[in-house]
Amino acid sequence: MRTPNCNCIICNKPLYRRPSELARVKFVCCVGCRSVAYKKYPNKDMLVNLEKGRGIKGVNHLNGIPKSPESNIKRSISHKKFWSEHPDKALERGKKIQGSKHYKWNGGISRLNTAVRNLNENRNWQNAIKARDKKCVVCGSIDNLESHHIIPLKMLLIKYNIHTAEEARNCAELWDLSNGITLCQKCHYKVHGRKYED
Repeated sequence: MRTPNCNCIICNKPLYRRPSELARVKFVCCVGCRSVAYKKYPNKDMLVNLEKGRGIKGVNHLNGIPKSPESNIKRSISHKKFWSEHPDKALERGKKIQGSKHYKWNGGISRLNTAVRNLNENRNWQNAIKARDKKCVVCGSIDNLESHHIIPLKMLLIKYNIHTAEEARNCAELWDLSNGITLCQKCHYKVHGRKYED
């Protein structure tokens, strides 16, 4: 470890900085005190960084920096690979942010219908229906495909006496593929008696 040659301007912690760095900067601070130091001794660059969320502990320091499409694809592939290889970690992570533990929790005021439609099981059901039919069963279109419940979801919730999203998640009849067909958006609007506008 190098011998400290300066101190943090906020907490006085001993730090080492290269002499060339010390010549360029207005002050020296440790990582934990960076946001306080930026606010106390601001300059133009620091204020821009603070606006973008950089320099605050627990915030992604790359926030606001554009990433190349190639790096986005590589990151996406690596994330998908990791979560497919560690399904137990995915479940564990999900439990940490479900219900009242989620940062957008607002006292459980979501309607049951909305809560069920936001479940991962519903997304898997929709994808399986579209993968099975591959086109609209009414007009044969392959554009803007949507999954449609033959027996409406509202009726199923009443029939199986479901009152919570957790009960819906565990009800196998709700995710029965025989109760779904694929429709294009136009046909789906017609089935529900809504006006479709291009």
